[in-house]
Amino acid sequence: MSGQSEEKIYKIGQAAKLVGLKSYVLRFWEGEFEQLEPIRTPSGQRLYNEEHITLISRIKTLLHDEGLTIEGARKRLDSPEDEFAEAPQETAAPASEALSQLPLFSHDRSDSGPDRTLLKEIHKDLLEIKDLLG
Repeated sequence: MSGQSEEKIYKIGQAAKLVGLKSYVLRFWEGEFEQLEPIRTPSGQRLYNEEHITLISRIKTLLHDEGLTIEGARKRLDSPEDEFAEAPQETAAPASEALSQLPLFSHDRSDSGPDRTLLKEIHKDLLEIKDLLG
């Protein structure tokens, strides 16, 4: 058996669910990121392999976790220093470190300061809204 026949292939709904997104987001990103080019069946159905899933996860990290714009994410993906294929988990740490430097998220604040958990929830909600708006 060849390695190609054993490759896991996902339909758009399966791929979207796997990475925690909606199908329309993947269709939108396909138009925004030239690197994301799913396999097309003769009927036009989109199919994604493991490389596509890795790329989608990287794009999601850049946009949602690191807070980059689509243009910024494009530039990062085109950068030779972006080694997402080798270490995609390492991308979240710099964002967390940067976040801890912001005054609202500082551990040194008194009890009268903003609730860190609430601010994180608000931040997450704002990123989701940003994603919906494109």
